[in-house]
Amino acid sequence: MPVISDRVVLRAWRHKNEPDKIHFVVARADGSSRRLWVGEDHFLYEILNSHLLAIGYTGPANGQNDPEEALDDTEATH
Repeated sequence: MPVISDRVVLRAWRHKNEPDKIHFVVARADGSSRRLWVGEDHFLYEILNSHLLAIGYTGPANGQNDPEEALDDTEATH
């Protein structure tokens, strides 16, 4: 079975007023990155949420929007 030794998820965070979504950036094999999001009903949500909770992250620290909210993103599927 092949092992992926590179970090795949680079960043993950929640947006203000979106407690049921986790946004994240993944690294592609070609060196580029892609911004995605998952909802509570996706298996990745549980994995990302557990890692965010483990580092003490509970969401945006203040009322300001996350600077990355302005970027386009795509829902992760399957």
